[in-house]
Amino acid sequence: MLQIKKSSGGFVFAEFAIALPLLILLMYGLAAVGMKIFYLGKIQLADYVLEEEVHDVLSRLIYDARAAKTVTISKSIPTVAFTYRTTTIIWTKFSRAIADGDVIADKEEKRTYISIADKIYYEREDTPVNPLTGDNYFGSTKVTEFKPEFDTTTKILHVTLEMESEISRHKIKISTAVYIPGCES
Repeated sequence: MLQIKKSSGGFVFAEFAIALPLLILLMYGLAAVGMKIFYLGKIQLADYVLEEEVHDVLSRLIYDARAAKTVTISKSIPTVAFTYRTTTIIWTKFSRAIADGDVIADKEEKRTYISIADKIYYEREDTPVNPLTGDNYFGSTKVTEFKPEFDTTTKILHVTLEMESEISRHKIKISTAVYIPGCES
């Protein structure tokens, strides 16, 4: 007859000693794969932020340029300023429609895009200077080139904008031209 000893705990310890390194290796592999997926997601999100900031700056600049009456460009600090006329109503009483006595006046507005210290700032007369690019929670960007040029004979504004993501180090460079038909200078 076969007798089993009461102190047979060595087999459990041996199985645990063999399985523990494999378990640690499996957990390390899963953590490494998870970190790689997280890193790739972070890079993809940073590139998306870069694309959106380039698109936002150029669409605002093109929108303001098309209505401009005058264009002023500074070469020392990359700056482009647009001056245009708008109509404003001076209300004599609060209402939703123009009443007798209300004055419709022409108003001259100026909007400026300034590139200082790797950012582009947007300035209007009625608001403080706001940064359009730069710090973002999901991916900071910096402007590496902002070059506006205006051809007075053809009334075409050429803008070159190059931006870089500080997380992924990817760059986007876009050059565009805007025809400004009502421009006087």
